[in-house]
Order: sequence, then C-alpha cells, then structure tokens
Amino acid sequence: MITSVRVSHVNKSTNVRSIIELLLQRSLIRAGFRLAPGWAADRAAGLFLRPWRRPGPGRSRYVSRETPFAAESALGPVAAWSFGPTARTAPAILLVHGWEDDHLSWAPLIDRLVQRGYRVLALDLPGHGRSPADITGIPILAAGVAAVGREAETIGAVSADRPFKAVIAHSLGGTATLIAATELGLRAERYAILAAPNHPRLFAGAMMQMLGLSRQQTATVFTAIERLIGRTMDSLYLPPKLRQLAVPGLILHSREDRTVPLQHSQENAAAWRRAEFRILDGLGHRRLMTDEAVHSMLLHFIDSTAPVDAYGPKSDAAD
Repeated sequence: MITSVRVSHVNKSTNVRSIIELLLQRSLIRAGFRLAPGWAADRAAGLFLRPWRRPGPGRSRYVSRETPFAAESALGPVAAWSFGPTARTAPAILLVHGWEDDHLSWAPLIDRLVQRGYRVLALDLPGHGRSPADITGIPILAAGVAAVGREAETIGAVSADRPFKAVIAHSLGGTATLIAATELGLRAERYAILAAPNHPRLFAGAMMQMLGLSRQQTATVFTAIERLIGRTMDSLYLPPKLRQLAVPGLILHSREDRTVPLQHSQENAAAWRRAEFRILDGLGHRRLMTDEAVHSMLLHFIDSTAPVDAYGPKSDAAD
C-alpha cells in the first residue's frame, strides 16, 4: 500500500515536470522559427527523438532471478537481462517494451513465463532505462532489438536452428520489433504485437501539434527528423513489410486506446496474412502489458503448436 502511494506521487510529479518542460520548449522553438528556423527545426526534431525518462513500475511481483548482459549495436550498448533457466534446451522468449517504458514494465509477465519453464530475455530499448542514446527513433530502436537477438545467440539462449519461441512487443517496441524481423535478421517462431503504430508520422505529427507549429514548420521538422535517423519516415511504414512475414502472429489492440489508433493494428493485420487480430475492451494502451487476461492469451499463443488454435478464446470479435 505504501509503495503504490509513493509510485503514484512520483508519477504525478514527473508528469507535472514534463508538462512544464514541454511548455518551455514550445515557447523556445516557436520563437526560434522566427529567428533561426534551422536551429528550431533541429531542436524540435531532437525533442521528438528523445523520450521522457519515466519512473519504472514497482517490482512487488517481480521475483524471478535476473542475469544482466549487454548487446552491442552500432549506436552503443543495449542493456538486457536473462531470467529463468539457462539450459540451451529451454525455449526462449524476448520481451520488448514501448516508448518511455523499460524492461520492468513486463515484470508480472516475466514471472509467469519463467514459471512455465521459459527462458525470458528483456531489454531496455536505446534511450530508455539503462540503455544510453543521445537520440532515438524507430531505426535506432530496431537496431537495439536486433542487437539483443544476436547477443542471445552468443549466450546460448537461441541458435541458428532454434530461434526465439516468441517475441512479445508493445507499442513502438512492436514497430521496432517488426522492422528488426523484416530488415535486420531477428528470428522467432511467432510474434505477439500489442498496439503497435505502423508509421512514425503518428507521433511526430502529434508532437508538432503540441508545439503549435504550422504545416510548413512541421514539414521542416520532419526533414530534420529524417536526416537524424538516416531514412525517410515513409520507409518505415509497416504494412508493405508485413506481407513478407511467413510466421504466425497475434495482434492485440484495445478499442479505448487513446495513444495508438485502432486503425494501425487493423492495417497491420490486413497485411500480415498469418496474423490473428483481436480487439479488446477496456484496457487502453499500457494496461495491455500488465492485464492478467492478456497474459493468459499470450501464454496460450506461445504454448500452442497448431496455429489455428494459437490464440485462445476470443474476448471480442475483430470488426
């Protein structure tokens, strides 16, 4: 009881500081566009590509033993942890959190997976938790996921003929995971993707609206973002990439999600021919990571050998 109160207080304080900082940045960037547009565009792009550092969730249900390790990507080290059995015969699961979260967001699910005999690997995405990064963005996040996938082979969690049993990923971590799977060699028998946006313009546009920028100013910032991440945002659009995925998938999205529109998962599911799509009720965006009913559905998806029965009972029809 005391712990939850303290966590709530920290979250509220952090939210207030974040709002104040955003208002200050808004004033600075809007003034900058009048005096030095190039500087202002770079400033806004950097703000978009740098996640807020949110406090991690409580660890009251987090009891599995952890073994930390690091994966090296071209952009720096990625902090990761291994949980559960270390025998090479133990099937491995990779968990990927979303924007402004960290690996602790998966704590309850980690424990359930370990109890089922799985070896669980979880990472802090670049720029999150203990993984340093000056800027982030989907290509950088995807590179971090792929780096952990390669390191998993080095430590014996997976091998060339024994890939991850499954990868479970949330939100922007899901987008990065699918980029890593279709472009960077990440291998798994199946993927469970929770409420993943399929285009970075969703968040980039929302950020520019919060900054109060005009359409022309927004276009200038988008150009700066693309220069910093080294590719166009349109090249990161997921549906064309998902058409090449031949492994089973499970896509979950809550109807009340106010962070990622339901349409993004609908488009992803339409492109991914072996993906089952479920619309859930009452979970919003982040609760998908901690809800026990969702965990049960994920466990059934992972444990099943027949794809036709891989997804558990439908809690709602996918309209």
